[in-house]
Amino acid sequence: MLEILKSPFVGVHELRKNLTKLLSSVTEDGTEVVITRQGKPVALLIDIEKYFEVKQALKEFSDPKYLAELLEARKEIREGKGIPAEEVFAKKGL
Repeated sequence: MLEILKSPFVGVHELRKNLTKLLSSVTEDGTEVVITRQGKPVALLIDIEKYFEVKQALKEFSDPKYLAELLEARKEIREGKGIPAEEVFAKKGL
């Protein structure tokens, strides 16, 4: 949430004037732009690929079974029971 404060804030009027430039910064640099109306945030302009990634993550994290497995895996890694990345990569030929 605090990362959003590092993003540029743009009012609706400025958005209309500079839409092409703002879209370029979003798509080329991955910059997120907070859109404001009367000084209050009302929308977020983000790259479409990032939007799809976030949407997929929300879908996965809303699955209780997936989330339980993920938390269990994190616990195992913290306890040193995980498989080193080098070993996994070697098995996959990477």
